[in-house]
Amino acid sequence: MKIKLTAFLIIASATILAITSGWNDSPVVDEIPHIGAGYSYVVQHSYQFNPEHPPLAKDLAGLALLPFNLNQSAFSQKYPTNWPTDVNGQWNFGRALIFQTGNDAITLVRAAKLPMLLFFIISAWIIFVWTKKLFGDKAALLAIFLFSFTPTVIAHSRLVTTDIALLAGIIATLYFFERYFENQSAGWRNKNFWLAAIVFGLGQLTKFSAFLLIPLLVFLAVIWAYANQHKLSGMISMAWKAVLIIIVGFAFIVGPIFQLHLLNYSGEKQKADAAVILGSYGNRLFADPVIWASDKPLLRPFAQYSLGVLMIFQRNVGGNQTYFLGNVYQTAVKSYFPVIYALKEPIPFLILFIIATIAFFINARTKERRLKNWLRIHFAETAIFSWALFYWIISINANLNIGIRHLIPVYGGTAILVAGQLSVLYERVKAKRVYLVFVSTLCAWLLAETIIIFPYYLTYFNQIAGGPTGGYRYVVDSNLDWGQDLKRLADWVDRNDIKKISLDYFGWADQSYYLGNKFYWMTSEKYKTKDQFMSDNPTGGYIAVSATFYQQSLATDKNYGWLTNYQPIKVIGNSIFVWKINP
Repeated sequence: MKIKLTAFLIIASATILAITSGWNDSPVVDEIPHIGAGYSYVVQHSYQFNPEHPPLAKDLAGLALLPFNLNQSAFSQKYPTNWPTDVNGQWNFGRALIFQTGNDAITLVRAAKLPMLLFFIISAWIIFVWTKKLFGDKAALLAIFLFSFTPTVIAHSRLVTTDIALLAGIIATLYFFERYFENQSAGWRNKNFWLAAIVFGLGQLTKFSAFLLIPLLVFLAVIWAYANQHKLSGMISMAWKAVLIIIVGFAFIVGPIFQLHLLNYSGEKQKADAAVILGSYGNRLFADPVIWASDKPLLRPFAQYSLGVLMIFQRNVGGNQTYFLGNVYQTAVKSYFPVIYALKEPIPFLILFIIATIAFFINARTKERRLKNWLRIHFAETAIFSWALFYWIISINANLNIGIRHLIPVYGGTAILVAGQLSVLYERVKAKRVYLVFVSTLCAWLLAETIIIFPYYLTYFNQIAGGPTGGYRYVVDSNLDWGQDLKRLADWVDRNDIKKISLDYFGWADQSYYLGNKFYWMTSEKYKTKDQFMSDNPTGGYIAVSATFYQQSLATDKNYGWLTNYQPIKVIGNSIFVWKINP
């Protein structure tokens, strides 16, 4: 009971940090379409917007907005959204709903964020329960401590996005899958079978990257059969059980939930939208069947799911513009994720990670050297590690370098494995008191890092990168600057009684909503020199530039190069630089 209470206090403390740190955030880039789409789902029952992400996280955000009786005029053709004729007009609709229809945007965004914490809480609790089962009480507390007080986890746990939701879906699916394979009696009547299938289905509703679980679960089923001395027929039987879990998850969870979102989304409209969205999709062998199935009554929900999966592949092929280590790339760089992981994770955690890795190889040198027996005894760890390795390989080789948030799905399993190996090492070392003091010191260091960075968790970088104020030199975008500090900029402008500020803002929040008539739109093309700025501002003035646009300009067109001659008078939340330019 004492252990559970301690676990609860750790999770509750991290939750409070997440809520309070995000209270003055403006919505980040992806929150604009997610909030708008989620509200449209629960009000209109139409999957017209944001089909590239499953509905679960967005539904929770939309449900949280129902008590506010929001102005519904965004569902008209008064705004650029042109509801309901737009094809995936998620961005304009989200801005219209939040900022342009008279709704209280600040309260609306805060309310939409709160239910996202459920995914963090679920993830943390499963990490605790699973680690406790595998390695004991102390390891379980260490695991949720390492997970809960990681700045990146806190930063994304209160965003209306799909990254923490995917983490919850992954860790829960692996946990219940392993639990089923431990006890397969009673066949399909086994409650663990149904739990595994239901949780798998819910996991598919978090983010379409969860699709990667399908081959992994089949692979793990074969590994389990191999480890338990099954021959080829037994491996096939186990693989079939995994496939059956997948089929049931789609039939009883994914299909019905997607169908609810299609109630007011006609088959004709769904098919027309799919044809437009997949019009440029290269492999017609996949695209054409999805389009064909989009107006077939029994197939429509699965066609909508498949559309989202194909959009993810399509996005990956297209890539994105990325600032990385002083250069701007149009395609992915394989070193991107290893480098940002090394720069964005706290040094004490990296030290514990390295020790745990060494401990694993030490612990593996036991009397039991047969692979089958090792896999049988350590099947749970094998499942966790297999996902982490598989996802790391996919991420490194993908053509999409957006931010460390794409690695979040491995954070839960990593915490379990690190804490587990550290606990096993504890049993082997002789100087146990020294070992405990050493690990405790690193944990205290981690906690101090987490407290000191409050409330700017999204901008956390470790000392290797020069801390939060130095991270912009290496990477930007959602690693540092995702539009979260616009409200803080507006508050600073008001406190300093600034009448006019030229702003180049990386984000989708409405700048006029926060800054009013003090805001003047600017890009790197508008003011390439001080003289150009002074021609519009003869008495001098203020310039604010988001770190993403600033670094991209310095690496490409050099239009903001003249600003390097001036020291910013203020850096808002580590993500927006402000200069005062005098005559």
